[in-house]
Parts: sequence; C-alpha cells; structure tokens
Amino acid sequence: MDSSKEQRNLLRQEILAKRRQLTAKESAQAGLSILKTIMQMNVFKRTVNVASYISLSGELCTQDMNEYFMTRHHLCLPYMVTGQKGKMDFYSFKKGDELVENRFHILEPKNQPENLVLEDKIDVIVVPLVAFDNKGNRMGMGGGYYDRMLKKVRKDCLVIGVAYEFQQVDELLVEEWDMPMDIVITEKNCYEFRKQR
Repeated sequence: MDSSKEQRNLLRQEILAKRRQLTAKESAQAGLSILKTIMQMNVFKRTVNVASYISLSGELCTQDMNEYFMTRHHLCLPYMVTGQKGKMDFYSFKKGDELVENRFHILEPKNQPENLVLEDKIDVIVVPLVAFDNKGNRMGMGGGYYDRMLKKVRKDCLVIGVAYEFQQVDELLVEEWDMPMDIVITEKNCYEFRKQR
C-alpha cells in the first residue's frame, strides 16, 4: 500500500474510532445544532430539492434535518445500485414512505422508477464525511459513491458537508477523483469554501 493511501486509512480509522465513542444523545444534539444553521441559510428560504442521507450509528444524527427537509422542501435519499461499483441514485422520500435495509445495513428508499430524482434536479446535496480540511476537501468512507455523484450534479448545486468539529484536519491528501464541498457545517461552526446562494 502506498504511503498516501496508508495515511488516509490511518486518519479514517482514528476519526471513526472517535465517532464511535459518542452517545446517541451527543449525535442528536450535534444534528440539531447543524439544523439551526441550515434553517438560517438563504438557499432554504425557498422550496428546493434536497438530497440528504440517513445517518448510521456514530455519524451525527440527520433525523431532525430530514424531517425539516420533508416538511419544508422536497427530500430525496440515496440508493446504492446493486452490481454497479460506486453507483448511487436518489429517490424522493415523503412522510410515511418505507425504508429498506440494504446489504451494508443502511436504510434506503425503495427504488421505484417513478420516484427517481435525476441529478440535474438536485438543488442542494448534503453529504456525509469522515474528514474535511480548510480548503473544503472531503474524505469519505472510501467507496467513491459521493465523488461519482458530485461529478454528475449541476454546477450550481450547493454541496454541504455535515460533520463534528473534531473531523476537521489541516490538510487532506487529495486524490484526482476527490470532489470538494462548498460549505461544511459542524455543531460549532459554518465553514464556507465556495459558492453560497
């Protein structure tokens, strides 16, 4: 394994270990703090199509955020396409819709063709991350799902990373396929790197 890949893996394991130590209450509180920032943003003053995700244990809780998106905006959630490495689609999701557990034990919407949301219809995408740096670079879990998706969304689609403050590092070793974020919101700060609408 080359040293840059090894460094990324070590950093990933270190941050994931920290994340696993957090309680469900701490995760929910961080999610609420981030929601308060989101609700103040100009982009959410009008109704938009928001792609979000369902948090797993350790990740900051996205439940309140997704409730807000469902109530005030149009929410869509990711579906990992079986048999196509790193491919992910988004499907619209409303209150009462069913979620199904996939092979990675992640809850997903059903992939009903009429609910498919094409990439060019997404106005804002909220992305999970393992680490981010002071230039808005993102390190994910290593599967490449979000990097591939971020290459397909419109140029004016606002990319918002959500994370705990401790997930910030000075500088990430960036690979050519890594896609940066416009904004990262933590429970303590809002970091703006690129376009703000």
